[in-house]
Amino acid sequence: MRSKKWMAAALAMMLTIGLSACSSSGSGNAGGNSGGNERAGSEAAKPDPGASGTTITVLNEGAVAIGVGELSALLPEKKKSLIADETQNPRITEEDFTYTPGQPAKPGVFPYFYQSIMSDILQAKHITVKTEDWGWGEPLIQKQTAGFLAKNMPDIIVGETQMPGFAQQGLLEPFPEEMAKEIRETIAPAAWKPMEYDGEIYGFASQPGVNSLFWNKKLVREAGLDPDKAPASWEELAANAQKVTEAGGKKFYGGGVYAGPNAGGYLRYGTLLVINGGGFADEQGQPAFNSDRNVETVEFLKRLNADHPAGLMVNTNEGAYFDAFKKEQTAYIIDGPWRAIESAQLGIDYGMAPIPLSEGGKAGNITIGAAFHSVPKEAKNKEAAFEYIRAMYSKEIQTLIADTGVRSPVLKAVAESEAYQKAHPEMYQHYLAMAGNVQGLPTFAKESSKVWQIFGDAVTKSIMTNGDVKRILDEAQKQAEAITK
Repeated sequence: MRSKKWMAAALAMMLTIGLSACSSSGSGNAGGNSGGNERAGSEAAKPDPGASGTTITVLNEGAVAIGVGELSALLPEKKKSLIADETQNPRITEEDFTYTPGQPAKPGVFPYFYQSIMSDILQAKHITVKTEDWGWGEPLIQKQTAGFLAKNMPDIIVGETQMPGFAQQGLLEPFPEEMAKEIRETIAPAAWKPMEYDGEIYGFASQPGVNSLFWNKKLVREAGLDPDKAPASWEELAANAQKVTEAGGKKFYGGGVYAGPNAGGYLRYGTLLVINGGGFADEQGQPAFNSDRNVETVEFLKRLNADHPAGLMVNTNEGAYFDAFKKEQTAYIIDGPWRAIESAQLGIDYGMAPIPLSEGGKAGNITIGAAFHSVPKEAKNKEAAFEYIRAMYSKEIQTLIADTGVRSPVLKAVAESEAYQKAHPEMYQHYLAMAGNVQGLPTFAKESSKVWQIFGDAVTKSIMTNGDVKRILDEAQKQAEAITK
């Protein structure tokens, strides 16, 4: 058992990477201790609360939040407010609340339908949901850290980059054995693999994202390239970006991928590290910055930098990078699935495809915008909490996610159906990218925030100066090891 002093230090370490829900986010994979490893139960984990019922407290997810209070009481008020909100374009009307499974669902009322379906499923099991809002990003991490120390936690917490670290610290309840088996067999890996540690699953995301390549067809066409053809390799992507930059005459550029020294950058260009056989850390949470494959990847990033406005690729404000694509100032971008709906709303004629591979590389990805739900060790109603998570991957909820066309469902029975493939071919490709080697951002063995900054600064220096990339990453590795070992 760890001492309270060690635990406090470890939890302080978790105050590392916080981002807002849809600017992205991922999670991590590396070492720690599962702590006690007591199960919530196997077959007995499915509750039968009886007529008296059970009330569970759940943190708002952000993307599907509907308010604070008892969910069944909040739903009618949410419906009224959506209909009455005159600032919406287009306006939401009563007719928009007639969702039929298998038919297009209006994204604007998605949170209402999501929570309404959840409420119906859980009420049938005599479970009432009360929601709380602890914010997102860094404020959420701080409140969760304080809650763990005080041993005062909701029944279900939610988060992104911080969640795997909580699992490694032994602060989360492992999923019941039969539930974990069901998830492994029926759910895309991106929804749970980043929350797997030491053979146990500690979290689930109902609609995670992974990265894809997007491009502006108009700008690609102006460069004399086929706008309907995705680059087949890194070499072709770099060559295409260069041609777009030349055609743009400083009015628009080829673009590529955001590489700022922050989580927004790590979540995007980290996918290129994975594809090329590199990465951020080993299984023990030790830095792995200066591998030959990482050097190759950073050199590729340096090449792409020439096809951006000066300083944009490593701008510490990630919003500026995505604004450039929205304003049709850059042609190529690597981002999460929301880039599709945002581009369509802006009237951008876009293409979407899997990220091309490097020479000798293999398909891989990093979760982004993944809101993982977990049950803390200190939860008072663990069995009912796991029923809530079961409802998240039910056919009803996953069909709703599929019908919105904004993100991919993770339930294989829904995503792999012929109807879904035909109705949402781009999101089906995104679903396929959620399988295989899908990772999250790791938690380093010690002082993660400092170690991340060392790597981010090294990549920025490699991209923006004429310094030798290998030497710069060697120095970063040395600095990081001085902290973690």
